Amino acid sequence: MWDVLSGDFDLNIDKETCFQNVIKNASEGSIIVFHDSLKSKEKLNYALPKVLEYYSNLGYRFERI
Repeated sequence: MWDVLSGDFDLNIDKETCFQNVIKNASEGSIIVFHDSLKSKEKLNYALPKVLEYYSNLGYRFERI
C-alpha cells in the first residue's frame, strides 16, 4: 500500500507544494503516489523529476512495483 500522496491531483496546490509534499513525508521504503492524468500533468512533470533527483542524490534507488 502507498504511504505518500503527492497531491498532484489537487487543484488547490501548486507544483512546488506537490514536490514538498513528497520530500516532507517520504522515508526509506515509502511508496509515493503520482497520478497519470490531464489534471495532474503539470505538477507531475515538475515534481517527479525533482523527487527522483533529490532522492537519487541521497543514494536511494527506485523500483517498479
